[in-house]
Amino acid sequence: MDSTQPRFLRPIDVARIRRNQNKIHVQQVLRIARTVVLLLLAAVTGLWIYRRTQSDLRFAVKSIEVAGIVHTPRAEIDRITARYVGTNLFRIDIAGIQSDVRELSWINRIEIEKKLPDTLKIRVVERTPIALALMGSKLRYVDEHGVAFAALSPSVGNPDLPLISGASDAELERCVTVLRDLARTDPLVYSRISEVKPLPPDAFALFDRELGAFVYASAKDLSQKWRSLHAVARAERLGPGSIAYADLRFDNRIVIKPREGNALDQGATHGTN
Repeated sequence: MDSTQPRFLRPIDVARIRRNQNKIHVQQVLRIARTVVLLLLAAVTGLWIYRRTQSDLRFAVKSIEVAGIVHTPRAEIDRITARYVGTNLFRIDIAGIQSDVRELSWINRIEIEKKLPDTLKIRVVERTPIALALMGSKLRYVDEHGVAFAALSPSVGNPDLPLISGASDAELERCVTVLRDLARTDPLVYSRISEVKPLPPDAFALFDRELGAFVYASAKDLSQKWRSLHAVARAERLGPGSIAYADLRFDNRIVIKPREGNALDQGATHGTN
């Protein structure tokens, strides 16, 4: 016997192999068919639900809730949103409403939520005025981005906002920047400023409420220099109206010009080291 031949050799069952292959093929076809049927069923169900939601009167807008308004009259928002009452909730153009409401002067940001079955929830964030700007003969509120967004209103008033005067568009932005930075980093110094005027090329004339005089300064180290000025004023007992002006534009020194008749009549220079 030839030892190189296999000890056991079964004949190949071709028919059995073909039966297994056919069985596997049928199973694959059935799986594909089942998947197709499920997808068609989901599509038909989704289409039916879509058509029902788009036409069902139960989803017509009946209520519009508004939150976050302080200075914006509710009537102005109602005037814009009234056209959407009765509209199917799923057909409302949220981006369109946001665009329309954002055109109201006090509105900075708006969020809208659909609340099933028939309510729109609107939440607005209003602009925060950081100053008043004299533009022509009118006073307008200005936000921290330099946007003059609304005329001075008796209903809102002027809660000790500093006044920006003599400023063009670019200068207005420059004045707003210095006020915004002070409001964020040193609210006490910000609260002492009642008026800002831009000075070329990069300085400002700022009226100090406590000293009753203009302070000339640049934006660099403004908070620190202003606090040094008040320290000098306390040390020298300089009260409201006792100085003509102060100048903080110099490095390491503060220049104070007293009013006539003051004890420092010849003027004074103080180091800040």
